[in-house]
Amino acid sequence: MFLGTEQQRQTGLHHIAHLKEIYFPQAKDPVEVIYDQASEKWKLTLCFHAGLKRHHTLLTYSQLNDEEQMKLTQALLSLRHFTAIFRGELY
Repeated sequence: MFLGTEQQRQTGLHHIAHLKEIYFPQAKDPVEVIYDQASEKWKLTLCFHAGLKRHHTLLTYSQLNDEEQMKLTQALLSLRHFTAIFRGELY
């Protein structure tokens, strides 16, 4: 629980973001790497599963809004779970 004001919270988040840029410049979201390096066919599959439109396949991950990025993340996790069942990892 944060006990400061909203302005203090926003200032803190800004500083954290700045420190991440300085000390972790190469750290990317794994979903961003997967999506940006995916073939057109795989992007179509991901976007379909995420409930996105065909035009989203033409965008990079960073061009998607937060909701679209979350939908892609959920779709990848869902597909991962689905394939794990067939590999016998989940019962």
